[in-house]
Amino acid sequence: MRPGPRDGFRWTRETIIYALELWHRRHLCSPTVAEWRLAGESHPSVTTVRTVFGSWNAAIAAAGLRPRRPGEARRGVPANLPSRPDSPAVRWPMATVVVRMRSWADEHGRPPTLEEWRRAGTRNPSAATVRRLFGTWNDALVAAGFEPRRPGVPVVPRSVTHSRCERSGRWISRAA
Repeated sequence: MRPGPRDGFRWTRETIIYALELWHRRHLCSPTVAEWRLAGESHPSVTTVRTVFGSWNAAIAAAGLRPRRPGEARRGVPANLPSRPDSPAVRWPMATVVVRMRSWADEHGRPPTLEEWRRAGTRNPSAATVRRLFGTWNDALVAAGFEPRRPGVPVVPRSVTHSRCERSGRWISRAA
């Protein structure tokens, strides 16, 4: 079966619970939303599950499984799902996030803005992850050795570059 509407079939509480139980038997863990979306066509869509149960975790609990807490590590990625660097299984220590932000600055000549980071792709942690780890985007910038941005101040033009001060290690702006 494929997710989405079908002629003559409707996902019910019982059939959704059965699909979740089958997942658990195959993988020995509760599915996450991201895993469920990658699982194939023989299951209800995440939207259907949420519509029927009110929330993803309510469906997991109704199936007699324990919902994973936010940020809780998996015991392992299910064998038949592709491993992706942007999947929630990737853990981002604060030190790694700082290194990624500094790499961005080395590549672009200035620290990233929140919006640029959001559009940067999957090799970096999401902006939401950065904000969760550091509290705010500006706190993350400061941890990476950059000056915090003030609200409403435009991004530094490309004619201005940033470089690291040899004495203090902090990033400074210089006209190109």
